[in-house]
Amino acid sequence: MSLVISNTSPLTNLAVIGRLDLVRDQLQTVGVPKAVWQEMLALPHREARSSLLAAREAGWLCVTAVAQPALATSLRLAGLDEGESEAIALAVETAGPWLLIDEKKGRAAARRLGVPVAGALAIVATARRCGAILSAKIEIDRLRGEAGFFISGEVERHTLRLAGEV
Repeated sequence: MSLVISNTSPLTNLAVIGRLDLVRDQLQTVGVPKAVWQEMLALPHREARSSLLAAREAGWLCVTAVAQPALATSLRLAGLDEGESEAIALAVETAGPWLLIDEKKGRAAARRLGVPVAGALAIVATARRCGAILSAKIEIDRLRGEAGFFISGEVERHTLRLAGEV
């Protein structure tokens, strides 16, 4: 399988609730651009930051430079932040199977460039279907409460359907 690239929020939100293992178990190796790694290092949640550092040391979280920054620059000029811009550009460069990204504007930009997207909730739904977690609803509630993750009722219902909980 090709390398899945990730933006900051799916990894940091799952790290905050102590579920970064779900990413590792499902994807084996994840790449992040340098700007995303810098955002992760600035995460105020010490335990989450430590688990991200441990993931990099273990070798399943890889930091990769964007080889041709022109696309990232144009995405930045279009209003995306630096991490999102680099993540999308790196996903285009590597032609991976999809990009892990939660932000609506970033997902739309990636799709316009032909990059399939998924987010933290897809990781949770897949984990539930595979039996790695007991309840997607519990993890969604933890994402909301502990990580401050915003999720609409409609998206939550869709995720729970994908997880087989409704």
